[in-house]
Amino acid sequence: MESELVTSFLYVAAGVIAAVIVHLVFLYLKGRAEKSETRMDDLIVHACGTPLVILAFFIPLYFAIQHAIIVYPGYAWFATSTLIYAGYILVITWIVASFVDGLLDTYGDALARTTESDLDDRIIDILQKIAKYIIWFIGILYILGLYNVNITPLIAGAGVIGIAIALAAQDLFSNFFGGAIIITDQPFKVGDRVLVNDILGDVVHIGPRSTRVVTLDGDIVTIPNNKITTSVVRNYSLPSPQGRVLISVAVAHGTDVEKIRSTLDQILTGARKDQKEYIAEKPESTIYLVKIDKSAMTFEITLFAEEYTYINIIRDHINTRIIETFRKEGIILA
Repeated sequence: MESELVTSFLYVAAGVIAAVIVHLVFLYLKGRAEKSETRMDDLIVHACGTPLVILAFFIPLYFAIQHAIIVYPGYAWFATSTLIYAGYILVITWIVASFVDGLLDTYGDALARTTESDLDDRIIDILQKIAKYIIWFIGILYILGLYNVNITPLIAGAGVIGIAIALAAQDLFSNFFGGAIIITDQPFKVGDRVLVNDILGDVVHIGPRSTRVVTLDGDIVTIPNNKITTSVVRNYSLPSPQGRVLISVAVAHGTDVEKIRSTLDQILTGARKDQKEYIAEKPESTIYLVKIDKSAMTFEITLFAEEYTYINIIRDHINTRIIETFRKEGIILA
């Protein structure tokens, strides 16, 4: 009988030693994983470390309890009671919660590092908390079921509470998932110039509830994310930062068309030399006679700026050159 008790203590000691050894091994593997380029080993080490340490202790503990019961048969009920099964469920729940938390933490961290916004970090953090709450809630329901507690009202109550929270926070959830869509779909990023409905400006922040845009007037406009996901978004920064410059020139009748076209071409050639840091070489500029009516002939000049922020600089320069050159050439603007 004493040998069984000694064996029980040995199992407990073995569990403690095994847990310590597994913990040290995973600390070593974690250090090696951090030095490697791949993220897969970090995921495995982080996700499996705590659960395996727990298992390394509780498996020998199970056998220790079995041997202790031989010495103290009066406690045999303990091995078959709901108490020990409840303990097993708690351990399993802890293992699953730790694994899922490690999985989301490692994989989510690797995903968040690929983006500049901190919105995805917040999303991963919220998902970790939600996942842990759900897993522990399910584990507690199983334990209550062991004690023949009617869990149907709890499940129904949780469903009602969930529906009430969802209805009360409908806009919050809508904006939150709208922000997640913006991060994953990436119609724009911080620093891009966008047009959302009638709001034109540069994106300075993408948050879990809203996106902030600095307009060309210097004002900050806060747009709810669910409004953005249901609107047409024009991004001036994609696929390239180039911007099209469109200039219309109305000339009075009586001037030779080829002379007007040649003069405009000379103005564009000079502008490319004077404004070469602003005007893009490709695509090439074009000059078209697009409209003729009783009062004027309308020509349309198209060229591209290296960046959309240079559009007004180029337009101002060319318009000034058109006025000066047309006066010298005797071409009358309509």
